[in-house]
Amino acid sequence: MRKTPFVIFLIFAAICVIVIPYVAISSGGSQDAAVVEVEPRDRDARDLFATNCGSCHRLAAAGTDGVVGPDLDTLLVPTGVNSPESYESIYARVLNAIQCGIGGRMPRGILVGEDAREVAQLVAAYAGQIGKGPTVDTSDPEQAPAEDLPADC
Repeated sequence: MRKTPFVIFLIFAAICVIVIPYVAISSGGSQDAAVVEVEPRDRDARDLFATNCGSCHRLAAAGTDGVVGPDLDTLLVPTGVNSPESYESIYARVLNAIQCGIGGRMPRGILVGEDAREVAQLVAAYAGQIGKGPTVDTSDPEQAPAEDLPADC
């Protein structure tokens, strides 16, 4: 019996078991894989997002990789640069989506009341902030959006 097939199998097995995992672990990753530090005051909102929205939406700050809905980091901040000036408009857009849904693609009322506002603040402050902190201080009452949207959709 020839040993050649056995040697080839051992080489193939060594590549699969040792080389491929080593290359995967030692690679540096991309900017998209960067961690977003979430302020302690925003951790409850992050957890609400992860539980209620994360299975559909990707948001780096929440550590979610949803596959059904859009990537909120790129949808809400297509230029890749979020700013305090865009906070209020992003907040209004997100709160409207949470309260009213989006044309049959996203159900309405996934979160309500204060939970909806907290998640909207989180998304508005952290969307597109890969490798950075929030664009605004979400605990500062002056940074709160001027007015909530009506829940009538």
